[in-house]
Amino acid sequence: MILWIILLLAIIASAAIFVIKNAAVRNIVGGILWLAVLGLTIVLTLNMHDHLGMEKKTVTTTTQVYSAAPAQLPVGMAAAKKISANNYVLIYKDHVSDQQASAHFAPDKSDIVKTVKQSATYEKANVTTAQVKTVTTKWFYKNDFNEWLFKQHKEDNLVKVRHTLQVPENWQVALK
Repeated sequence: MILWIILLLAIIASAAIFVIKNAAVRNIVGGILWLAVLGLTIVLTLNMHDHLGMEKKTVTTTTQVYSAAPAQLPVGMAAAKKISANNYVLIYKDHVSDQQASAHFAPDKSDIVKTVKQSATYEKANVTTAQVKTVTTKWFYKNDFNEWLFKQHKEDNLVKVRHTLQVPENWQVALK
């Protein structure tokens, strides 16, 4: 919305300079309107660069997952394929009733920006069941007015998403 306000003020300021006959009034009104355009442009720049009117929040969720191995095996298992320095595609079952394990956190080639902001890894932890801990960091608007003023169409404000597959000590993780 702020872009439309800036545009509208710029049009009104330009019109005021051409329409108002009295030089003193024209200079005062035009000057005030152009200062408003400049001020709103600075506010927009601060929002885009320093996240003015926003706060960064981190949300952690945990989801139970299941072994990629058949249910008859006494040991749990997951598979991991390294795709970068500390980023993996992880293979496990989402539900105990799943017949096949599926790959998770594979890069989405159609959305590179989202892919760059996501990463996944695994660790053996002091847990009784396997779980995926997801830590999502996003920018949120502090209030409705800031959201109305600054929000752009289909804006996500995602900073990063970190997935960690935590498996019990007795599980095997096969690296590919």
